[in-house]
Amino acid sequence: MMLPTLYFSRPATVLPDTAMDNDDVLARVGEAFTGPASEWDGVEQTIRYVFDRCNTKTRYLDQSTTLSPGEFAARAATACLEQNGVAATDLDLVVYGGIARDNFEPATAAEVAGRIGAKPLHATDVTCACAGLIEALHTVAGYFALHPEMKTALICAGELTRDRITYDMGSLQDVAVFAAGLTLGNAAAAFLVSREPLAGGSARLEGLVHKTLCEHYDLCQTPVDGHFTSKSKELFALSVHVPPEVRRMLDEIGWSSEEVDHYAFHQPSEAVLERVLTELGARPQACIHTHSLYGNTASTAWALALDYRLKHGTVEPGDKIVMASAAAGFTIVAAAAVWEG
Repeated sequence: MMLPTLYFSRPATVLPDTAMDNDDVLARVGEAFTGPASEWDGVEQTIRYVFDRCNTKTRYLDQSTTLSPGEFAARAATACLEQNGVAATDLDLVVYGGIARDNFEPATAAEVAGRIGAKPLHATDVTCACAGLIEALHTVAGYFALHPEMKTALICAGELTRDRITYDMGSLQDVAVFAAGLTLGNAAAAFLVSREPLAGGSARLEGLVHKTLCEHYDLCQTPVDGHFTSKSKELFALSVHVPPEVRRMLDEIGWSSEEVDHYAFHQPSEAVLERVLTELGARPQACIHTHSLYGNTASTAWALALDYRLKHGTVEPGDKIVMASAAAGFTIVAAAAVWEG
């Protein structure tokens, strides 16, 4: 199937009001600590080591007990529509690509569409862990290839952690599987996909790639009724598989890794991301690092990184952009685009 000519807008992103630094998070862990007092120093030092390795400094966590992921995503969707001068009633397709959801049914995309007043031809969810938002772009490209009548789609996610993070770490064994959750932050993101350039600025889609190494499915999990766990050491070791997949996509579209101007990647850890980008051969100035600002915001992390570069950096027409995310599964998803301005 040929990739249709598509443009996606600059992301609209929304953060909660409450910012928490590492001391704030450790205070919560200390309050919930149920282990022997003699082990607290070791637990605290190990968590601080994790923060230092990841370069975790700040994350935003929503304090509401009633905000739904769909409502959170709808806030970003509304901002995205406004900055591009597009009416919700002009949407043909809404795809929700976030991890967080309140219900098994209906699709969270249906909630988003209802909240913003869209009456799309179709609304559907894509679940692919932290790669879901880029995987949703793959899904939209497939829809547009099959349905020439479709003109405009909205992709969104509202990542809320709430009770998915546990602060109750009674031992170093608990830290080993739960500490990664302490680096998580909340964020919502949305962007449009259209057959024509968008008024608020857009990029032309050039390539897509997806690969899942499913034998590693059990390294990082969020159970239906449980807390986020991650065997981070083993999971991060799989990052060696990311550069070859990104290169495969670049080879298919005739780009070299050195000529890419902006790498907006998932942000699980600054150290891991630096290792991936160095192996890829990326120029240092092309790499966007936002983990210290927002933490790991799951599927929305690359969108926050791209939005940050667009707001605080220099992105020129003709610049080459690569977005990628490695996620539980173990799944690698990437997309390449040229900024149109």
